[in-house]
Amino acid sequence: MGQWGVKSYENDEASDALDAGFDRVHGDRYEELMDDRNPLTYEQVQERLADERTLAASIEAIREYAGADTLPEDWDDEWRLALAGVLVRHVELKVPIPDDWRRRAIAWLEDEPIEWDSATKRRLRRDQEIEGLRRAAVSGGPSTADAGMHGST
Repeated sequence: MGQWGVKSYENDEASDALDAGFDRVHGDRYEELMDDRNPLTYEQVQERLADERTLAASIEAIREYAGADTLPEDWDDEWRLALAGVLVRHVELKVPIPDDWRRRAIAWLEDEPIEWDSATKRRLRRDQEIEGLRRAAVSGGPSTADAGMHGST
């Protein structure tokens, strides 16, 4: 797992899932905003486009990457962290998240093995992320954590 920061979404798996989610929902508009000639930062693009659809599409991307037939409770640590990262990022962007995924991400973060170069910084950041997930707005949409692996999210 490529990790470049202490935030749970600052790893290759979460970043790829976020990128896929935004691309699947916003397509050409996302590509246009991500163009190097656009003065907006990546964070600003996400702020403009994030919604429950990008969250669902990002979660679906993780499910695909982790193995379409693999249940979330059987995911490896990197996919669990990626899922937590996708949720944390959407919470930061003020997007309501499904309660079942929220609870699962909190549990996974609480049990996360801290094997990072900056372990103390990661622990502090992880505690912030858990607290943010606990305070997060919960969506009223259908549950997706235990939905069929090929069902809609």
